[in-house]
Amino acid sequence: MKALLPLAGRGRAWALLAATLAPLSAGCTSESSPDDGDGARPAPSCAYVVEYDGRRYLGREETDVPVGKSLGGATRPACDDTPGDGDDGEGPALMTAFAVRGVDPGIAIAVAEDIGEYRLVVADTVKELPPELKKVTDRS
Repeated sequence: MKALLPLAGRGRAWALLAATLAPLSAGCTSESSPDDGDGARPAPSCAYVVEYDGRRYLGREETDVPVGKSLGGATRPACDDTPGDGDDGEGPALMTAFAVRGVDPGIAIAVAEDIGEYRLVVADTVKELPPELKKVTDRS
């Protein structure tokens, strides 16, 4: 025999369920929107993330950036944005990090994607692009 919640208890049960699920759905959203203008954060869903020198950097669209000296190895962690779909997603990728001329590497670096093409990545702690980085992104 199935126990039924009293009518008054059903509303509380749904409210409890909604309160439990709300934080889980918030984890799937982006901290920025397309209207953010100069925001440094990209859209979610296997976002372009690079780890270098103990920091996380988030990819941007710019690929025409003035690179300086090589800083060493960087890693793009594995990503599977649709687990359970039968596809293992992307494995980790090793790449070389480069300084962006005129920009502190703690703020942004470039990573080699192809021969002669470098993608700008910005430290995930940066909320708004500083002036020296805006100069780089405005010319792209």
